[in-house]
Amino acid sequence: MDYLESIAYLFGLQRFGIKLGLSNIKTLLNLIGNPHKRLRCIHIAGTNGKGSTALFLQSMLQQAGYRAGLFTSPHLIDVTERIRINDTEIQKQRVVQLVKEIRQMCKEAALDAITFFEFITAMAFKYFAEQQADPVIVEVGMGGRLDATNIIAPLLSIITSISLEHQMYLGNTLRQIAGEKAGIIKKNTPLVTGVTQPVVIELFAGICRAAGSPMYRLGKEIKSTKTGPMLFNYRGFSGILQGLNPGLIGDHQIRNATMALAAAELLREKGYIIHAAHMYQGIKQARWPGRMEVMRQNPTVLLDGAHNPEAWQVLRKSLKEYFSYKRLFMVIGVMQDKDIARMIEILTPEAHTVIFCKPKMERAATRELLGKHVSFSPSKRVLWIEDSARAVERALATASADDLICITGSLFTVGEAREYLLPGGSITSGRIPL
Repeated sequence: MDYLESIAYLFGLQRFGIKLGLSNIKTLLNLIGNPHKRLRCIHIAGTNGKGSTALFLQSMLQQAGYRAGLFTSPHLIDVTERIRINDTEIQKQRVVQLVKEIRQMCKEAALDAITFFEFITAMAFKYFAEQQADPVIVEVGMGGRLDATNIIAPLLSIITSISLEHQMYLGNTLRQIAGEKAGIIKKNTPLVTGVTQPVVIELFAGICRAAGSPMYRLGKEIKSTKTGPMLFNYRGFSGILQGLNPGLIGDHQIRNATMALAAAELLREKGYIIHAAHMYQGIKQARWPGRMEVMRQNPTVLLDGAHNPEAWQVLRKSLKEYFSYKRLFMVIGVMQDKDIARMIEILTPEAHTVIFCKPKMERAATRELLGKHVSFSPSKRVLWIEDSARAVERALATASADDLICITGSLFTVGEAREYLLPGGSITSGRIPL
């Protein structure tokens, strides 16, 4: 197999859909020697902010001299983005080898119907174990309790935020969804959380008490105070850090950085040597593609993977606070299971031009579905250009140097736009669900 054949095989596993449960992953990991049992992990769940929180924490650990593994999803352009140690993604040749090895083991054991996410989770654990990554930061794919990553016994858990999402899989109420995410809380294992809703706080507190696990809440045991544009002070367990300057844009990133700082302090109690200088530099040096990422200037082109009402509100606020522009152009591609009416209500009122597109995903919203919520009209500058590259191209051709083009609605849309905007860019890969 070569790399393209390996990726084609992985993409082909999409036919088995999304299957929550630990039976397959237990069997698969047992086949490959249970590599996860040789790892020291931090487990991160949440509706929004888990990727950025993970990135801040990894950046601090890297500054401290550790080979910190990071397993995240989805990828923007290449599947190798999901599995990395510090700044280095897994090599394509190692992907080929791992796919071949694990695929053969599955075949010999008659282990059928492995999903994409289960397979790549096993790949990641095997890779991190052989590379002796320590620690490894593991982002939940969906939910928590029945997510394939929940096979680990972490050093600590983080749940960043809770809002309604993936109701088809996780439940229809905030409490049900919170209950699924709370599945990553383990016995005698600290929890850091940024949740704010009383019903969720009560639920988490009860679970933590029963498990003998201390809970540290953003705004209570850990606090941050904004002191200027992208400057904040942190008060944690061992004192105050002043004048922190996060490398990711937006007030929400201060929240995420605060949870990562608390996690770093807790890791010090586990024996990791992380000094204040590592924290300052790690927070400052953090970079996360597709999250409030400025790709070009004149006009400014901004990518942000906001994909639910909470994230859209944050994006709208950040556009006003951190950017100066004459006209706003929105390029939006969203998944069909999202709150499209709410998205339009939040994101479009202040835009000069809105261009809707459809990323190359089966579950992306079509023109027909979007048309139930918005009237496409060139005269009103509300357009449909299905191909995301062509949509970005139109925005670039129409905008002036002092305008802002914001590309959002989904990380899948952002991934395609980013691929197009990079030097020599074109869109070839398409996206995958998780």
